[in-house]
Amino acid sequence: MGLYKTEALVLRSWKYREADSLLTLLTKKRGKVSAIAKGVRKTSSRLRGGVQLFTHNEMLLYQGRNLDIVTQSQCLEAFATLQSNMVALATACYWCELLDSFLPLEQKDEVVFALALAGFHLLALENSELVVRGLEVKLLSSLGYMPVLESCVSCGQSLQVGEEVSFSVGLGGVLCSVCKKEGVSFFNWEALKAWQQLQRMQLSKFNRLKISPGGLKILSDVLEKFLLYQLDYPLKSRHVLEEMWQVEKSQNFVFGQ
Repeated sequence: MGLYKTEALVLRSWKYREADSLLTLLTKKRGKVSAIAKGVRKTSSRLRGGVQLFTHNEMLLYQGRNLDIVTQSQCLEAFATLQSNMVALATACYWCELLDSFLPLEQKDEVVFALALAGFHLLALENSELVVRGLEVKLLSSLGYMPVLESCVSCGQSLQVGEEVSFSVGLGGVLCSVCKKEGVSFFNWEALKAWQQLQRMQLSKFNRLKISPGGLKILSDVLEKFLLYQLDYPLKSRHVLEEMWQVEKSQNFVFGQ
């Protein structure tokens, strides 16, 4: 393929050798790719501004056998607020890990690229727990990991408003009160409706959703188990982010007294 020009989001960056960086990029033209930015850590490098973590860039890359090579890069958006505090940084890290974990190499998907970019825009403005849950739901939906939420995944019967429900990650959906089994995740109607609404809502409207702290906790727990079941390993940055939110909530409670 030789040289190709594409928009790219920098999801991962590692120091390599004396002055190079290894990158995981989500590109509009070729999907997720691994690339090397040679000499980028030198102060004189022209690439420095265009390969920073969490940036949206216009890149010119050369397709190599194992790694693509970044030959030119112009930063289009830096999303500086994502590095303005630790919680914002943690949400951006989690969004990148989520994308990196679910997306295979070199599988073009412009819908997912648009969602990934929109996610950065949204997190730069608002990095609340509800927004992050919404992004999880949207990514799962875009990639086809859509659990059965409108009817019982076991018997197929429509769910009755307000009935006792549970969630089976193995079966991939909600269980009605009759089909409830041992070993399934506790769920409730509030969390169920929130998942359904987040799946349908525009990203910019996530924070309009009304959900109690208890309902949000149930939704978060079930989503975590669903993500773990799909990936077969936990997302480390999600745990870090959850701990930061807990600290933030406890501080707000103390200062609010």
